[in-house]
Amino acid sequence: MKVNIIVALYYPHYYEKVRKEIFSIFANAHFHLLFVDNSGKLIPENEPAANVQWLRGSNVAGEFSAWDEGYALLAGNGIMDNDDIVLFMNDTFCHHRFFTFYDRVLYRKAVAHCTRNGIYGELNSTGTAFAINQLPLTAWISSYVFLSRKENIDKLLPLNSVTAVGDEALAQIERGLAQRKVDVPLFSANLNQHLSHWLFPINGNGWYNAGKTSPAILLFKLKAIINEKLLTHKALKNGLAVNDIYQGKLNRIYNSLRNRLYTFCKRHKLV
Repeated sequence: MKVNIIVALYYPHYYEKVRKEIFSIFANAHFHLLFVDNSGKLIPENEPAANVQWLRGSNVAGEFSAWDEGYALLAGNGIMDNDDIVLFMNDTFCHHRFFTFYDRVLYRKAVAHCTRNGIYGELNSTGTAFAINQLPLTAWISSYVFLSRKENIDKLLPLNSVTAVGDEALAQIERGLAQRKVDVPLFSANLNQHLSHWLFPINGNGWYNAGKTSPAILLFKLKAIINEKLLTHKALKNGLAVNDIYQGKLNRIYNSLRNRLYTFCKRHKLV
């Protein structure tokens, strides 16, 4: 079994640490690494590693188009088996949060224990039940990192699910953003409210770029959020078990503390 890793790259100054962390996590594994460069600034003239490949990303849908494009390339090359693991990441996985040896251990554990009907990632929630297209949920996979077997990923394509959202729904979404709120027809009222507070925070507890972006970038970000939520929706509709990389009480406490500490340090310009 091989681990196929598809990484969406945006920030040139993130790349070195991203590469170092991936090689550290999978030092003892059989893996193939594909970098999808959405920045257009990172593809080297020569790649020294035989198991590393590069692709120029279109960035039409952020990391989701990068992952679709990268997956299509690997699938088209015929180098993946159905029971191979496919791991999707963006370059924030070790930057927008503290990332330690313990996270490396948990990533390895998720890969080693990946079942035939499971998908794994960091699970987030609003604290209450919500619904997507009338399907009740209690959590979703935060899409900076997730993994499953190839045979399961094939059921979830395309990952850029917004392409299936109709013009009328998109118009409603854009009208909502103009009024500084999230109004996604597929989402329950409480999920839309939660996302409104995150995308348009009042007390600073929300998106780190809130208040500093154009309407076009806000829409781009909201489409990524919709894709993220629909990923979990599609997994459940296809009978997959949605699992937390940080499952277990101690791991959840660790994950909460590292994220809170990072947010505190970032707010006070300590990192």
